[in-house]
Amino acid sequence: MCNVCTRDVAPVEPQPAKPTPAKPNRTLERMKKKHNISTDPHDEHRQREVAYQPDLLALSTQYSKIAYDLFKQATIKLQETKAFVIATKTPQPLHIALAILVIAVWLTRPGSSSNLRGWRALYVAAVATHLGAQIWMTLISGVVLYFSLPRHEFGRVQTVLFPVYYAFNAVVSLLALLAYFRTQSLTHFQHTSWVQLALLLAVFSIEAYVRLRLVKPMLRAKHIKTQMEEAAGGGQEVGRLVLGELAHCPRYIRVLKTFRAYHSTIAMGTMIALGCSFYSTMIIVDSMCH
Repeated sequence: MCNVCTRDVAPVEPQPAKPTPAKPNRTLERMKKKHNISTDPHDEHRQREVAYQPDLLALSTQYSKIAYDLFKQATIKLQETKAFVIATKTPQPLHIALAILVIAVWLTRPGSSSNLRGWRALYVAAVATHLGAQIWMTLISGVVLYFSLPRHEFGRVQTVLFPVYYAFNAVVSLLALLAYFRTQSLTHFQHTSWVQLALLLAVFSIEAYVRLRLVKPMLRAKHIKTQMEEAAGGGQEVGRLVLGELAHCPRYIRVLKTFRAYHSTIAMGTMIALGCSFYSTMIIVDSMCH
């Protein structure tokens, strides 16, 4: 059929199917006659009279369903959090539970006062944990990753680790400071090392200042520097910095100097804190020898 013929032929519209009348339910009709029940879909007053009124059981079931849905949604959100993934799919919680179990068994053994022993255990554990984290991050992890990964990949790793590292160290050093002060309070400051107290306070102050005041602007400058280097096609070298064309860019040089100023200040504070931690450990060794 040609186009002209197609325009001459009127389209046939499909006729809507006629709804088949619903067959009356004979059983329902007999029940209405037996109990003298009259219903009228158009009578709103009559519909309200015969409407179902939920009782206490129905209401409790309804609210139980709402509570169940809320609990199910909260469970789904909990399962999507990082804390739940770490607790259920990594061995770290087992390590923490084992450490707590060992400390509990040690505290309950017969001997001196458990209160004093617990504070001393917290003090020594905090100093040891703090020193171990410093050695690993500063002398092992940072050096190995810098000379093994492309510079930008190493920078992305450090961007994630830096805030967590300094926040963790500040909290642990604060625990060590409070535990040492509490230990000396229980012993009425009989064998107090004021040098140790000053070292712990200095370490906490340095790491808290670095975390609160220096990490964020340093990471901001690093982000701008990384964007400019990626735009120039650099950042893939391992263990060294190649400026290339950016050596003649004044803005890049200003950003680079800002980043290095923050980074050098943080590195200086880290080394001072590391030295204080070593000295604190030696004071603990001297107290054990006496």
